[in-house]
Amino acid sequence: MSLLSRLLSQAGRPRGWFGRTLVRGMNRGHAGLTRWGLSQVEIFEDAHVLDIGCGGGRTLETLASRAGRGKAVGIDYSEDAVAVARKRNQELIDSGRVEVLHESVSSMPFADATFDCVTAVESYYFWPDIAADLAGVRRVMKPDGQLVIIAGMYLGSKFDKRNTKVIEAGDMRCFSAQQFEDTLQGAGFAHVAVTTEPRKGWICAVAESGK
Repeated sequence: MSLLSRLLSQAGRPRGWFGRTLVRGMNRGHAGLTRWGLSQVEIFEDAHVLDIGCGGGRTLETLASRAGRGKAVGIDYSEDAVAVARKRNQELIDSGRVEVLHESVSSMPFADATFDCVTAVESYYFWPDIAADLAGVRRVMKPDGQLVIIAGMYLGSKFDKRNTKVIEAGDMRCFSAQQFEDTLQGAGFAHVAVTTEPRKGWICAVAESGK
């Protein structure tokens, strides 16, 4: 396995001391991307928000600040990422405004129609079964709730050569803008809007649960 493949394996499921260091670095490295992506959507003050693949927990902190009278819940497949996210958000957890759980997108324990908004930052690349996982996401969303998928690369950008190398090394999923639209509509989502930031190679897909 190449060094790049090992690094991407850690990105998909951080573990050990290196994994914890990596997710702390992601908190810093993904800050601009996350800020741009979340600017594409309005999160209401009393919203109940889920962040899938919460990593080191910085996005949870941001979501909690925007949903000041609501709650932000984060899930991650990595126990080490969960530990880092809990430590970062301990005061918010103690106040009941944030919760961090060790869970997978493929087996979420939440009741139907729980969340007003679901976010996924740099995580959909690694979802095991995109069609089934999107169906699960839609199940836990309230009627006309919003899904926001934010990613730092997409097919069809000026960075395709670099991105293809990363995708192949990490055995990752990566969509074009049209594939995002088709996949989300195929999963039953409505009013799909896909925005790109060509200079950075970023993409954000926003869709309503359509229930």
